[in-house]
Amino acid sequence: MKTKATLKIIFVTFMLIVMNGCDYIYSDPELSLPENAENKIAQIVNMMNDNGQFSGAVLISVKGKIIYKDAVGFANIEDSIPNTCDTKFRIASFTKPFTVMLILQLVDEGKLKLDGKLTDYLPEFPKEKGEGITIHHLLTHTAGITGESRIPNLIDIEKEYYSRERLFNCIIEQDIVFKPGKGREYSNFGFALLGMIIEKVSGKSYNELLQEKICIPAGMKNTLGDVTALPIENRAIGYNYNYFTGLEEASFLDMSFVFGYGHLLSTINDLYLFDQALYTDKLLNEKSKELFFNKYGWHYQKCPYGKGSKKIRSNSLDGSVNGFGSHTQRIEKDTVFIVALRNTKEYKKQIVIKWPDYMMSRILAVMYGEEYDLPKKSAAFEVFKTLLNSGRAEAENLMADINDNQTDKYYCKKREFEFFNQQLLDKGMINQAAVYNKIYEKFDKKLTSHIIIKMYRNTLGRYFSTT
Repeated sequence: MKTKATLKIIFVTFMLIVMNGCDYIYSDPELSLPENAENKIAQIVNMMNDNGQFSGAVLISVKGKIIYKDAVGFANIEDSIPNTCDTKFRIASFTKPFTVMLILQLVDEGKLKLDGKLTDYLPEFPKEKGEGITIHHLLTHTAGITGESRIPNLIDIEKEYYSRERLFNCIIEQDIVFKPGKGREYSNFGFALLGMIIEKVSGKSYNELLQEKICIPAGMKNTLGDVTALPIENRAIGYNYNYFTGLEEASFLDMSFVFGYGHLLSTINDLYLFDQALYTDKLLNEKSKELFFNKYGWHYQKCPYGKGSKKIRSNSLDGSVNGFGSHTQRIEKDTVFIVALRNTKEYKKQIVIKWPDYMMSRILAVMYGEEYDLPKKSAAFEVFKTLLNSGRAEAENLMADINDNQTDKYYCKKREFEFFNQQLLDKGMINQAAVYNKIYEKFDKKLTSHIIIKMYRNTLGRYFSTT
């Protein structure tokens, strides 16, 4: 007969496989905003700023009322210019919903058809490549237009200025990667073509139509196309985090290259006004709103919140471009809107500068009465940084202190230690890599035991909370 201990091991192993193999638990929680919600949210944002994990601006509204709005970090580090709630950030892929909205408005006006062909609107597009591509295909990334990840010299070509004609020629030079409607490939170039169609059909520039059809009706005064060569008031500079030298200005990107899919600037205040206008008929009729939220524009996602594995249904979209990130969540059933715009990024991972959901899951936990941990720093990175700056003894002391006394301030992940060890090796810092590895290995058994216990507790907790 199997012993109780053996059965327990089998049970835990089974549950780990099941839980790791399944999606997060989807729930439909009730909004339970505490009286001190603003203070709790401020604590999260400020701790992330103090930890070096976030620089930017955040706004949260409930039922149309702003319950939190603040900015942290610097829009310009060299000149010590702080971020404010009026700082203009590059909103990256959140440009796409604006492009979608302009397309749907032109459809409502009878100037476009969703099943209309690309070659009907841009006849210069090679017919052998584009004859079967429709507006619908472009909107849904099913046109077969190549994604940027296939372009080997992207980091070089995006630094140059692109007229509409040059960008168009750059796109048509790429191969069609599958027949329209027979696959899906996330294609920024597809949205650049939509931007060109908007200009061709309307007879106006994208920015002119944006102001006329969206910004003025919604009261948005600080949303516009970014022109790299022009001085623009309150425009933030974007920064990337270098593990060896810290924050440095992001690699140059000429915004003409990201036309239609990532070229807009905006503020948290303007995006709040955009959200509020969507509860009216100022921008879209009901039929177009249905298409906007359920098919083409601001899609529904299942977003994690709190300490467990719960998710909430939300219109959510992350955007990322050199040195900038945008994140928006819109929970229509509770009239909740959250936007975070940032001007720091991490080039390879998201260890120092955190993914948006690291902040958002905690904010949502505050708003929906779920338990959450306060932001913690990566032990792997702090030991790595201490080794480089202060030497082995200080790094060993920090690792010991983290392991014994500061688990509330730092988290330990084996894969992050392995990552930074590899960074040292890639730099040719063989001796430092050996020392770093020994510091980690000294505590590996203890850390592994801690992780196993934590997984065991979390798995059982998730299981019993849903039974």
